[in-house]
Amino acid sequence: MLDDKGKTAVYLLYALTRIRSIARNAGKTNKELMEHAQQQPIVLEHEAELRLAKMLLRFPEVIEEIMETLQPHTLCNFLYDISTAFTYFYDNCYCIQKDRETGEIKVVHMDRLLLCEATAQVMEKCFNLLGIKTVSRM
Repeated sequence: MLDDKGKTAVYLLYALTRIRSIARNAGKTNKELMEHAQQQPIVLEHEAELRLAKMLLRFPEVIEEIMETLQPHTLCNFLYDISTAFTYFYDNCYCIQKDRETGEIKVVHMDRLLLCEATAQVMEKCFNLLGIKTVSRM
């Protein structure tokens, strides 16, 4: 049986599909996100945003460590750490705010969507290096 909790591929893939669904629900394209990033600096203020961003910045170090130690499981642990940091971010920072009655989107926090996009890109690179195909929906 496939377990969707803990350090399993299913759990990690689920985290990635959840990240991708946020941008889909916001109705923003990659082009719109990139235009926003080029027009103004990305502002991260909440502790959860900073924690996730710092985690993503560790990616080159992790790759270097794997190359030196020849221990690819380090990448699996890194993916798990990203997933838990993202879950903390997701629970504490709204990317999209909707009207409670109508469900209509009221506010889209573009900087947070960009952080989601960066997270998804790093995770996809990790999965690719591990030879795991990603899915768009689960």
